[in-house]
Amino acid sequence: MHRRAIQFLVLSGVLAMPALAQSAASTLLDAVAQAPALTAARHRITAADARIDSSGRLADPEVEGMTSRMNGPLGDRSTMFELNVRQPLPKRGERAADRDRARAGAAMAHADYALMVGEMAADTAMALAEAEGAQQRIRLLETQIGRLDPLLRSIEIRLAAGTTGRIADRLTIQTRIASMQLMVEEERRMAEDALAEARGRLGLKPDAPLPGFSAPAVADIKADEAASLQLAAARSDEAAAMIKMARASAKPMTAVGVRLEREKTLMGAEDTVGLAFMSEIPWRSRRYARAEVRAAEADRAAAQTDGIAARYRIAAALTRVDRAERLAVTARRLSAETRARLDAEFEAMVRAAGASASDESTVFQTVELLEKATDTELQVIRADTAVRTARAELWRYLPATQFASTTQHELP
Repeated sequence: MHRRAIQFLVLSGVLAMPALAQSAASTLLDAVAQAPALTAARHRITAADARIDSSGRLADPEVEGMTSRMNGPLGDRSTMFELNVRQPLPKRGERAADRDRARAGAAMAHADYALMVGEMAADTAMALAEAEGAQQRIRLLETQIGRLDPLLRSIEIRLAAGTTGRIADRLTIQTRIASMQLMVEEERRMAEDALAEARGRLGLKPDAPLPGFSAPAVADIKADEAASLQLAAARSDEAAAMIKMARASAKPMTAVGVRLEREKTLMGAEDTVGLAFMSEIPWRSRRYARAEVRAAEADRAAAQTDGIAARYRIAAALTRVDRAERLAVTARRLSAETRARLDAEFEAMVRAAGASASDESTVFQTVELLEKATDTELQVIRADTAVRTARAELWRYLPATQFASTTQHELP
């Protein structure tokens, strides 16, 4: 194969998308939003939002009625009617803490949804990138097999004519072709496994089309707005609300009431009106509340530490993309220089092997040159796949607002 054909192969390997991974009808985020796991997450968002309206509730009033009859030893009789109305009062700060906890729970549900979208989009895009890299390696190996076929036919023709040629040369080329065919089958299996994994994550049928590969740019990443950081902040808010709840639980529960009583006797009716106040004695609750405060403070510290760790992961992902892109540029540049030299040597070796097979090292050197050329091309493909894989991971750290539109899908 001429140098221009090799250059076209590399360029098409970098830019082309595998046919199995293309779908003009949907984008990656649209396909991710239809996944069953995301449908469940949207249900959790609906539930968490609904709990905000039921938070900070007041206890219902209590009504108690009673009647009794008294028969005295001297024939005295009386009938008593009693009505008690009580209103339990919330502990100070309890309702506000409950509302804060509900709002934090809703924020956690939204952030968790965005995190799931990013995780699923990243995993799917990485699987598509791996499948695409495997397809590029398959095309390269099939092209290299095609370059060996004319040389093999030439040697077989000479062996059949009984002129020149060595059986060892034919075996050498056949062995190399068989080895490359096995590599093709392995790469095809890897591509199919990667695509099956992507379909499994998206909840698609085995023959369903997949969206094409896409990934955010480095400029799209804003660390402060990442879903993982928002989830950590929501957990910290929830822990702060739990601290308030724990402190409120240390206060006594109280209630106020009105008591109405009527007693009917032989001499007439007597009415009594009274006010009641009830308060529990916080004998044990304060000790329990202190333990709950310590637990909530530990949860808040853990959430804040998770946020710091998420920032480190985001920074590492961005630098990984930068390193992968620089390596890919270097690999393409060095590959172009090496490929030109190896192509010239390979063509000269093919001509020498076709003209005469008296030199027993000619065929071996030809195969060795082809292996070097193949390794050079494979390094470029691996470098480009590493770039796509590193960029695919950026889905995990895209701002949560970018995923807000996916929550608009109708729930079953």
